[in-house]
Amino acid sequence: MMLRRLLTCLGLFVGMLTQAQTVEILAADQILRDPAVTEAQRLIGHVKLGHEDAVLTCDSAWRFDDGSVEVFSNVVMQQPPTTTMNANYLRIDPNEDWALASGDVKLLHESAKLSAPSLMYLMKSRAARYSEGANIVDEGWTVNSRQGQYRTASETLELGGHVLAVNEEDTLRSDSLHWMRAESRYRFFGLTDWVGSDVRFSCLSGDIVMDEEPLGWLAGQVKVDDGEGTVQGDSLAWGASSSEVWGHVVLAQSDGTGTVYGRYALRQKEDSLELVIGNVQQRAWLQQIDEGDTLRLAADTLQRKGEVLTAFHQVTLAQDELVGVGDSLVWRNNQGTIQMWGEPRLWSSEDKLSGDTLTLWLTDQSPDKLEMRGHAVVLSSANDTLAHRIQGRELDAFFEEGELRFVDVVGNGEVVTFDAPEGEGNVRMNTAVCAKVTLEVAERKLTGIALKQSPRGKIQPVPTGTDLAPFRVEKAPGSGPWETSEQGPLPE
Repeated sequence: MMLRRLLTCLGLFVGMLTQAQTVEILAADQILRDPAVTEAQRLIGHVKLGHEDAVLTCDSAWRFDDGSVEVFSNVVMQQPPTTTMNANYLRIDPNEDWALASGDVKLLHESAKLSAPSLMYLMKSRAARYSEGANIVDEGWTVNSRQGQYRTASETLELGGHVLAVNEEDTLRSDSLHWMRAESRYRFFGLTDWVGSDVRFSCLSGDIVMDEEPLGWLAGQVKVDDGEGTVQGDSLAWGASSSEVWGHVVLAQSDGTGTVYGRYALRQKEDSLELVIGNVQQRAWLQQIDEGDTLRLAADTLQRKGEVLTAFHQVTLAQDELVGVGDSLVWRNNQGTIQMWGEPRLWSSEDKLSGDTLTLWLTDQSPDKLEMRGHAVVLSSANDTLAHRIQGRELDAFFEEGELRFVDVVGNGEVVTFDAPEGEGNVRMNTAVCAKVTLEVAERKLTGIALKQSPRGKIQPVPTGTDLAPFRVEKAPGSGPWETSEQGPLPE
């Protein structure tokens, strides 16, 4: 039993001794032992050492009895097949994984060149770690960072502290990132800004592959610019067939003519479908500007496919003095038409028009013609409390320079107008029926009513007990999400 323990201890001792002698002397002009430093050998002139698969050459070295080596002046370390390191000083401790190199260090691995004042080098995995700054040049890229680690075997750069990577077409700045060169993959762990020939983006974190098109995700104050437009959000996912954005979403055209806001956005590449959704607190909405005219549209959901924009639920449309609301809307940009369903209502200044369906023709975002079909009603203010009421089966309204000028109501026309004298006096109600009514508007006020095709009616004081609620114009919605949205204009 005692013999077994003795052999075990002897084996451990031999193992430690072998580990301490892993740096071999291959050549030297002189090998000296300084009496003042009895635990070390002094190697001078054309020194050549071997450690693992590496060969080191230098002008002089100290080789200590514990197996560690300090190498000085014109240090060159070569690891087959393609790794070479130059330095002024190198320390190898076989009991430690890392070797220390300092003094104008240059590490060459295949096409890559790393230059640094100092670095720690792990020979087994050929990894270099630095903390005093480094410059890396490889395949057109020049990379600088304050600290980092270069894993040559996997071609991975782990970079931190004022990272700057530049090539002919791209500039990358980041607080911290991992760069898997072989995969063109980047993981961001801090504020990052990428400026490329085809795309520019910024974020606080992410994991993407930069191939022909970016794939992966970005998060934290995300902004992407592809030259045609910009995307902002709390997070973004680039996919091969679709892209998604979450959070405070802002989609904007680069020329400033169109901007969309929401809480979620989806774009499918195959069919060019774009979807923007709001939430309970904030509807999705867009702003379109054409030659100084601004049109805004809000809904729970906005969907665009080609030249057709569809809005679903709680729709609000606003253009200058024109405001419309309804349940759903289709905007055909190539035809210049907007159709609205779900008891649509439209306000033009102090006039209100409503019906079962609505079709609006636009030119340069300004209204030209309006059609109301089914139970069409026009309310136009008579005084502060009452409104003339004209209703029929169909309604056609015509605009000049964006302002309402004429309205035709056709089919079972019913007209109720009020004579409201200034000051005190009885208000008289004029009631008439006819096949067609034409209204004339000037300076946003009703100036004339023409009854056509067999009109008949009567004029009388307002009968006692008459329900006047149908003869009052409710005010247009005072604000849309564009006035309450947390999402403001894009930063310059």
